[in-house]
Amino acid sequence: MTQSSLSIRRIAVSALLMSVALVLNTFFTIYLPLFGENGVSVGISGIFSMLPSVLFGPGYGAAVSGLNDLLGYFIKPMGAFMPLITLTAALGGALRGWLYFAFRKARPARVRAAIIALSALLLLAGLYALYCFRADGLANLFAGEETVDPAQMHALSRVLAERAAGTKDPAGNLATYRTLITGGLFLCAALGLCLLTADAIASKRAADAQAQTGTLALTLAVLLSGVIVTTLNTVILRETVYASWKVFPFIAIWLPRLLEEILVGTVKACLMLPLLAAFHRQSALRRIAR
Repeated sequence: MTQSSLSIRRIAVSALLMSVALVLNTFFTIYLPLFGENGVSVGISGIFSMLPSVLFGPGYGAAVSGLNDLLGYFIKPMGAFMPLITLTAALGGALRGWLYFAFRKARPARVRAAIIALSALLLLAGLYALYCFRADGLANLFAGEETVDPAQMHALSRVLAERAAGTKDPAGNLATYRTLITGGLFLCAALGLCLLTADAIASKRAADAQAQTGTLALTLAVLLSGVIVTTLNTVILRETVYASWKVFPFIAIWLPRLLEEILVGTVKACLMLPLLAAFHRQSALRRIAR
């Protein structure tokens, strides 16, 4: 197969996957409010727009992710067009492809060590949030049992307290905020342990080290690229679009978006695995994969 023929087939498959992603993004994406703005979107269209990056490499990933964001805006516009968001989408596609092939080449022990480090970081973040909430007395803040000066609180506690104070049920809403943040961080840390457990079971059936690394490589590539893109997008939206976000510390805006990215990204990676397996079972398609 010549290089031009190979490129044409890869472009055709990428275009097909992108068209599926656009349809799913148009009809099956949910937008959730965050501090008065559409700050979080949940959907499964990313499964198909991500596949070219892990099948064909960073270049195809960048092209498909960037075009998917651009065409998605024109098909279903949500506010003003933001070129920087399109650029970060393309960057995410390139990073995903590069990370996937880098992790595939790495030794399984190193990949597992990266997951352990990430899970430990999330666990420490959850413990720190729990410490802040307890040290600042958030559990009793609106119960009439304790008066706490918000100025003396940690930044995260102060933001949650100020946010809950303007609601009809401040005590109940504050408890919900605390549970979502601490529970979300602990859940993400537990997902890392579950991934390691699943990998240990799958490794017994793998024929070689590269096959053992495939599941971990895909999950890490999806999560790490997603975290980087989410962080950049949060900065862009906070500084250029959503003026209401500027009154809150960056972490208060970033953390809910980060948790959503990790949870949804893990689900997407799991759903991508059988699609990749089906792709590689087809000899004609397997020959054009990188």
